[in-house]
Amino acid sequence: MIGAFYYIRIVKLMYFDDPQDMSPIEADRSMRFMLSLNGLAVLVLGVVPGWLFNLVAQTCAAPRTR
Repeated sequence: MIGAFYYIRIVKLMYFDDPQDMSPIEADRSMRFMLSLNGLAVLVLGVVPGWLFNLVAQTCAAPRTR
């Protein structure tokens, strides 16, 4: 119940309350590059995750050498 109240309050704040700061969000070139790279990685891993799953499975199945 406490958790539901907490998360519903955040949704209410995001969608129903008036914003307190109307200034535009500014990002420099490096921030835009990193956000674009992150978005591309999310897109690629969401569309074709098979190669990553195979890599993880091979790594987990490999014998450890210590």
